[in-house]
Amino acid sequence: MKPATGLTRYRRVVVLALSAALSACATAPTQLNGTLDIQGHRGFRGLYPENTMAGFRAALELQVTTIELDLQITRDGVLVAHHDSSLNSTLCVHDDGRPVEKLRLSQVDFTFLADIDCGSRPNRKFPEQRSVPGERIPQLDEVLKLAEQADYPVHWNIEIKMDDSRRRRTVEEIAALVVESVRAAGLGERTIIQSFDPEVLAVVAELAPEMGRAILTKSPSDFGLQVRNSRATILSPAYDVLSIAIIERYQRRGVAVIPWTVNTPEEMRRLIVAGVDGIISDYPDRVMMVLDEISKESSLVEQRQP
Repeated sequence: MKPATGLTRYRRVVVLALSAALSACATAPTQLNGTLDIQGHRGFRGLYPENTMAGFRAALELQVTTIELDLQITRDGVLVAHHDSSLNSTLCVHDDGRPVEKLRLSQVDFTFLADIDCGSRPNRKFPEQRSVPGERIPQLDEVLKLAEQADYPVHWNIEIKMDDSRRRRTVEEIAALVVESVRAAGLGERTIIQSFDPEVLAVVAELAPEMGRAILTKSPSDFGLQVRNSRATILSPAYDVLSIAIIERYQRRGVAVIPWTVNTPEEMRRLIVAGVDGIISDYPDRVMMVLDEISKESSLVEQRQP
């Protein structure tokens, strides 16, 4: 990604269109690569079970720019898409209806997961989410193969979870496994590795400099230190702590800004106009709708210009 050199015509007309309500955005910066990176969080969690093949396929059908997923590792060294370090009994169940044991993924082999259904149980936080019975915890290799089925160059954002894995394997071992899988799929230049752990990203920078590196963080007071220690190319903060000043500051340094997890149209609009480089959302379809609304408003203002 290259730093922006000034406001584009698109950004100017967006600001004009929204100036009445968002006059503070008059100096909003251009996104680093000129387009908005729309990332489907955990696939498409708003409408499909998280970190499942059904959710990833739905995100592909929607044609999100990037599919975001979480990564854990089993005892026998298989990389799998799952958020929690332990099996999540609120989201997963055995095929025969038995609740899943609260076991850490690092304590079981991949074969243990063969009869676990993570698509049937409703997620109360997402009432619109569809039930997809029989969805398994997928291997990373299986997920990345979806790129072969896509009719556009989909990108990937893989979050390496270190809360439990660190107990059994070193950061270098886990990073090497992830890099190996991504490169085997031919997706090195289309992949971001993200983590709350700066050490993970620093190791990835050495092993795979072609991959993007996103540091996840919450407190603005930590942004600078975290970016430096992780050698991050992307700052990925909680959405509600971002301001135009922060976005500009890091974009001037050539660091993209992609907040998480943005789910309301109001916040999506605020952040797009403020100039973020991307948005991670459980509802990537809403991001597309808001972006389309802004584009139409921009076109309308442009037509009215003398």
